[in-house]
Order: sequence, then C-alpha cells, then structure tokens
Amino acid sequence: MTAVLTSEQVEVSADPEAWHARSIEERWGDGAPLIPPTDDRVLAMLAASPEPADHVIGVLPPQHGVATIELLAINAVLAGCEPAAFPVVLAAIEAILEPGWNAFGLTTTTSSVFPMLIVNGPCRDDLGIDYRAGCMGGAGGRGSMTIGRAVALCLRNIGGQRAGETSRSVFGQPARFGMCFGEWEERSPWASLAQRAGFGADLDVVTVHGGKGTYPLADIHNDDPRDLLYLIAKSVAFPLSNLYLSGNPENGQVVIAINPVWADRFAVPFPEAEQVQEFLWEHAWQPIDLWPAHNQQMLRDRDRVANDGKVRLVGRPDQLVPVVCGGLGSLHAVALPSFGESQLQQAVVRRPSA
Repeated sequence: MTAVLTSEQVEVSADPEAWHARSIEERWGDGAPLIPPTDDRVLAMLAASPEPADHVIGVLPPQHGVATIELLAINAVLAGCEPAAFPVVLAAIEAILEPGWNAFGLTTTTSSVFPMLIVNGPCRDDLGIDYRAGCMGGAGGRGSMTIGRAVALCLRNIGGQRAGETSRSVFGQPARFGMCFGEWEERSPWASLAQRAGFGADLDVVTVHGGKGTYPLADIHNDDPRDLLYLIAKSVAFPLSNLYLSGNPENGQVVIAINPVWADRFAVPFPEAEQVQEFLWEHAWQPIDLWPAHNQQMLRDRDRVANDGKVRLVGRPDQLVPVVCGGLGSLHAVALPSFGESQLQQAVVRRPSA
C-alpha cells in the first residue's frame, strides 16, 4: 500500500544553485547542498521503513518536535541517504531517544557533544559504511556520510537544534555535520561492540555515543603492548575531561578506536576485550597533586579522590570501550571522549517484513 504524504509541501526552483540558496535562507540544512525531497524520493524512503509513514518514533529535543517516520524520511532524503540505509537512521534515532542517552541535555549543553554512530553487522559493506582507512572522515562511503548527516538534520529540522539558540554549544565540532562509522569486526581479535552488548553477530546494530570530539593518539616508540596500552590509559585521563567535572564517575563512557595492528598486539597479553578494559581502568587515573590546590579541593568535595591519592577517570572498567577500526598503519588510535551525563545506547536495525 502506497503511503499518503501529509507534510506541508513547498514549490522550489529546479535550478540546483537556487535550491541550495533557498535551503540556506529557510534554514533547512547544514550549509552543504541538499537533495530535494520530492514525493517520489520520500515515498521510496518510506518503502524501506518497517513502520508506516504516520508512526511516531518519539519526540526530539530540544523543542520537542514530533518525529514521524515521514518527517525522518524527508530528512534522510535531504541528507542523500539511499533507501536501504533508512532503517539504520531509524535505529539511530531510536537509540538517541532512550532516556539513558539524555538527548535533551546533550542537544542543549554548552559542550561540543553530538551523536556518534558506530555500526556493527552485515550491512556495513552493502551500505558503504566506512570502517577501514579514513573511517572517521575522508573515506567517502555514502552510508557513513549520509546516515550520520540524516541524524544531524533530524535533530535540526525536527528537534529544532540551532547553534547559539536552542543549542548553547560554544564550539561545536565537525561531527555535528554527522558522524557514522563501522567496526572492522573481521580484523578484531575480540568480540564486537554489539556482541559484547548481547546482540548476535548476524544482526545489524547501531550504537550511539555522546562524544565530545576526536582525540588523536600516536606512538612509534613502544614495543611492549602493555606499555602502549598504559600510555593510552594515561592519555584519555586528561585533567580537563568532562568526566572529572562530575561528581558521578559511574556515568559516561570513553570509546577508544584502535587500529587492527595495535589490536593484534594488545590481544597477545589481553585475549578478551574485558581484559583490555580492566587494564585501561587500572591506569586511567591521575594523582591528585596534578591539579592546582583549589581544583584539588573541589575533587575532594565531590568524593573523587581515593585514599591513595588517585583520581580515576571513571568508576568501572566497562566505561572504557575499545572498538577496532581504521587503516593498517600501526601508528594511531583515536579516543572519543564522553560528555559524561550520558550512556551508550544500542538499537537493532529493523527492516520491512518480506
């Protein structure tokens, strides 16, 4: 049965430059060119949804816009998504709307935080979701660029997120254009991120992380994998991390993207991902005397200082989350620091019944 579109329609010029200028004027987009959401394009997107066009998936902050499947489809068209990728967008929105992700807080804060999507499962290659070299920018996979952008446009056009208005973000970050990458499961020595969360390897799963940006790590001097992992732990526990601002070290995760070559090295002493997490947690701390005196007192007042003077970044090992992706140059890793007042959320990608 063909869907009946109910959204307001406007006439626009067929000239691409005029259409782009109109989208800027009307504030429909993110500054980059958009695909016009014609009826045919929106209907093709809706055909890929497991829910009807008028189904309400939730209410998107900060202005409490009602997110129907039709409105989500319109924004997916604007972003350049192909219909086969639309269910991944829907799963990402479902995860964002989980209370534990704290969507209102993350869309209104002064922080740079934004949804960072990590995809597991068979759909990665079919949809062009980048997980090899350049997976966090520049690889050019259509799925990565358009799925992340579709989610960002939904927050803008349905949720009403506007920098300097409803969003108080001081700097923002490049991921506010949209960020989506996959895990290189085939090169990981450990169970995937989705499998560690209890999902089967045959499922397509989207994990949404409230990440403040990308924090590059590099090393060419350490042959011992324990020494290298120790330095990663110390590097992610930087003193001005959001996770030190809070009195609750149990809230929030740091995602640590490890390239496959480093992952193979770490897997020798740590054959399970949980062992990596335990080692990271043991060393992701700083001594209290690293901070100036008035900061030390604030940390003590928040009960963040252990009897031995250690100030741990997080309260539990599972808050330090390794993910294997990236190219085969063994020089680099990337940390995705946490906003803190948010928890990773996951959703299974659902498609229409055959």
